[in-house]
Amino acid sequence: MRSMTGYGEATATDRRHRVTVTARSVNHRNLDVAVRVRGPFRSLEPELRTAVAEEVRRGRVEIGVEAESAWDAADLDGTDAAEEHVLRTVRRWRRRGIVNSELSAGELLSAIRALRSESGGAAADREERALVIETCRRAITSMVAEREREGRVLADSLDGHLVSLGACVGALAARRNEVVGEAAGELEGRVGELLGAGGPIDPARLVQEVALLVERSDTSEELERLDGHLEGFKAAMEEGGAVGRRLVFLSQEILRELNTVGSKCRDLEMQRGVVEGKVLCEQLREQAQNVE
Repeated sequence: MRSMTGYGEATATDRRHRVTVTARSVNHRNLDVAVRVRGPFRSLEPELRTAVAEEVRRGRVEIGVEAESAWDAADLDGTDAAEEHVLRTVRRWRRRGIVNSELSAGELLSAIRALRSESGGAAADREERALVIETCRRAITSMVAEREREGRVLADSLDGHLVSLGACVGALAARRNEVVGEAAGELEGRVGELLGAGGPIDPARLVQEVALLVERSDTSEELERLDGHLEGFKAAMEEGGAVGRRLVFLSQEILRELNTVGSKCRDLEMQRGVVEGKVLCEQLREQAQNVE
């Protein structure tokens, strides 16, 4: 089981670039991927989206890619030829009137850096693109590991809510057996009132009274379905994978059955138990909404 929230980061450096990729995810109904690429690798967005979809099923995932030049002053020893080329070009432009001043040290370094960036060729471009994609995959792997860690915390929390809900449903079932006996006594009292009123008892009226009382008070089917939903919830958690939608659906079904029990029973103790069950069910649903 995984949570839908997580964060991961990875960095890599080659001869020309230093790449940093961040991956963060939050809750979302479906898979929603947003990619933000800074630097010369904007065309990689489709590949990065595919990398996310291979590992994540639900949640909003934001991928941030920053690529900076890895060239610095430590490389000065290897740039003599580039420096001479840039200076000759500038002097030629001065003679033609294109520029009217010498290059400063910072401008010279920027020019050499640009020249180096354009000198790698197609093979270097392929290597750098592969580097960005691999770095993104490592960031996604880190984010998924965080989602799994939080998923284990969620599983423990859901287990606790399930145990509490199971105890609540068991108490409702036990009280229901007592209520059935009390209902039988109430029925006898009504029959006695009808007999004491004098005159013959209408059989149809008697059948109607019995049917109404049974219908209003019998919650055995709802309680059985509640047990089944709780077992299904536990089984879905143990199954693993992207089970968040199923868990949310089952929590809604549990709440629906509790509402039905509450509308049928007239016993104060059972009504209090239903309210407690609804509170637990809402806590269960809130946690289930965080599951992938």
